[in-house]
Amino acid sequence: MNVPHGLKRIVLIGFSATGKSVLAPFIAHRLGWESIDLDDEIERTAGRPIPEIFQAEGERGFREREREAVVEAVGRDRLVIATGGGAWLHAENRVLLADGGFVITLEARSGTIEARYSAAEEDSAEERPMLAGADRRRRIETLKAARQPFYALSDLTVHTDDHVDDAVDFVLEAVQRRAAAVLQSKSRLRDMRNGPGVAPPPIHDYGPDVGCIVETESAQYPVYCGWGLLERSGDVLERINLPGRVFLIVDEAVFDTHGATALGSLEQAGRTVLSYRVPSGEASKTLASLSLLYEWLSSHRAERRDVIFALGGGMITDLAGMAAATYLRGMPLVHAPTTVLGMVDAAIGGKVAVDLPSGKNLVGAFYQPRAVVSDIAALATLPSRELRSGFAEVIKHGFIRDEPMLGLLDDSADVLLSPAAAVSDESCRQLLVDVITRNQAIKAAVVSDDERESDLRQILNYGHTLGHAIEAVTGYSAVLHGEAVAMGMVAVAEIGCSLGLIDEQLVARHRRLIERFGLPRQSPPGLG
Repeated sequence: MNVPHGLKRIVLIGFSATGKSVLAPFIAHRLGWESIDLDDEIERTAGRPIPEIFQAEGERGFREREREAVVEAVGRDRLVIATGGGAWLHAENRVLLADGGFVITLEARSGTIEARYSAAEEDSAEERPMLAGADRRRRIETLKAARQPFYALSDLTVHTDDHVDDAVDFVLEAVQRRAAAVLQSKSRLRDMRNGPGVAPPPIHDYGPDVGCIVETESAQYPVYCGWGLLERSGDVLERINLPGRVFLIVDEAVFDTHGATALGSLEQAGRTVLSYRVPSGEASKTLASLSLLYEWLSSHRAERRDVIFALGGGMITDLAGMAAATYLRGMPLVHAPTTVLGMVDAAIGGKVAVDLPSGKNLVGAFYQPRAVVSDIAALATLPSRELRSGFAEVIKHGFIRDEPMLGLLDDSADVLLSPAAAVSDESCRQLLVDVITRNQAIKAAVVSDDERESDLRQILNYGHTLGHAIEAVTGYSAVLHGEAVAMGMVAVAEIGCSLGLIDEQLVARHRRLIERFGLPRQSPPGLG
């Protein structure tokens, strides 16, 4: 295999037990390179196993030894490096490893990781120091969610729940196709260093079902994702320490199906809940609607210690978010998105806004929620067109940040578009949770790195420039947001191909995936 010019090393990062130590020698063998495991190197130089290092020197002493191992490793070329789970969290290590290296995150589900630990312990009495404690699964989920924005800085993500051979082949193909362009990036090392924060993330136990954690300059908050979470709405508010009354702002089309569930859970937890139903559709996202919300909050003497609980799709996250951002100069906000678009995009990142007659989202703010609660069960009642529209944002994420996911989407489209089956089918339910969580982690990583859309976050607008134009000329009613984004992505891909920036094969992949999810590829008749 021809190695791209300038590539000195391949670096495998990710949580413990995702397969870094297993894959590294296979990749090295195929390349004719050498491989090393940083944890093995640390144990070799220290003369004792890692648990004893932690016991004698503490985590600080171990991290210093880890930094020394990184410095020594990057002094060698033609090397595949398997890092420890925490090595990538330190900015200095990130820059050293990424300079001349192609960085790959290995990802696996928490259940897979726990099972691998259990299997490994049958052959060894040693326990991972960072996972010591009674509830290992909770510890895995907590640590993994906190680290997710850092792991997402990598050049590629590969999921390793299944076959090792497939992962090796995919890594080598990606290195061949992408490494040269990655190494030429002028901003990559700066982004690697700054990331979602120069220092390692603080560890907060937000409870189970945390898929990822957003950590921006202004806020840190959990993004929950699971089945039946609305039934535990009251528990979530307790976990994130939000007292006070709850002002439930809900899409009227959602209230009958899911409003009662959230309301019941909140009241059962001892909360006083007041609810406000907003007419469905983009037409409600106006200054007039916002003014009515202000009057409602004022009539009930809402205070800063109270909570706005936004239940619905993207319109509700925007409108209720605007109310929370501005009433009393800011009230605590919890998003409970009930659409795919809301779960993977609108509810994460703090962008809230209302429309003006002259354009969409022209009056708004950056205002982060205290938590995002994504109940996948809500998708089972979502109208088919709304469901398909939301998956445009998922497809977008694949093209901009997670190429391996595109194959999963192509193979699983029929299942993903049938969420009602998940009510009785555990495998369908798990697939939906995995895909939504995977996309939430992508959005969380980008906004953690660039909260106010000054640099990296602009990649989230892929397909949106033309998409917003299509929405505008059709009066924000004939075409759904995701449908417009789908058309925008195809158009931009075709433009990129005509300019020689991408090939026809990639354009065809855009068309095929968008068709698989029943989304339009071309603008409506009369728009050209």
